[in-house]
Amino acid sequence: MKKSVLALFLFSFFHVFGKTPKTGSLQNLPASAAPQQDVEASAETPSLVPTSICSFTFTSGTKETFLKYCVTANGNITQFESPAGFEHIAVGEVAEGYGVCDGTSGVSYFDYADDGATANWDAPTLLSRDAASVQIARNTSDGIWTLIQTVTQISGTSSVNVAMTLKNNSAEDRLVFFLRYADVDAAGVFNNNLDGTSESAFGWNSAGVQSFGLVMRNVGNTPFAHAGFAQPISSGPSPCKAMAHASRMPVIATDGSIVMFYNMFIRHGVAKTITINYRGF
Repeated sequence: MKKSVLALFLFSFFHVFGKTPKTGSLQNLPASAAPQQDVEASAETPSLVPTSICSFTFTSGTKETFLKYCVTANGNITQFESPAGFEHIAVGEVAEGYGVCDGTSGVSYFDYADDGATANWDAPTLLSRDAASVQIARNTSDGIWTLIQTVTQISGTSSVNVAMTLKNNSAEDRLVFFLRYADVDAAGVFNNNLDGTSESAFGWNSAGVQSFGLVMRNVGNTPFAHAGFAQPISSGPSPCKAMAHASRMPVIATDGSIVMFYNMFIRHGVAKTITINYRGF
């Protein structure tokens, strides 16, 4: 199943990109009764550059149920510790975030925190925040796209949902490749095992003292093509060539990364939402 979905994506890429591409209603999610939020001083300062600095930090639970994660002003998750003492993202270069490829124009937009970002984003806008969630909006500088991200801890769990709503503001229907990426360093270890399925991507360490991992999983019955995969490299993919480093087999003992990838068609004036869940395991 995974191979057939990946093949469909590859066909779409070759069909749309025969030449080198140019560069350049919200879901209501449950809130946790337990987590505490720490908002850093930089939270109100919009960012025009990629950053891994935490603007919103959330903490809940103890020991096995402990969860600490943070969100930047741009909507990146740059810390994810669960269970207590085992960090999966904030290790070395801190890289996590989102990418969009406009299949109609061939223009890419991405922000991967320390791994860099395209310059074609406007500064983010903080829409809301509370003890368990934060919502951030960002427009592309050409005015074509609006991305609204809602990051929410799921009540009673040590997991976080990231709902990403992408709106096509143009007068033209558009093909879109949309992704979420993370440079996983499971339990503070650079070299991990990594793999993906049609519904998830994950990095982990096999049996031992540091035998923990992080999974990103598609949430819900998503009505358009999607798949998770691992990369044998730690850097984020170019959205218009997103599968250039996709592995079709498990990646073993490598400083790699994970991606959830979506292929959709968004009509003019319409918004579509995808949701991924991060969980330590």
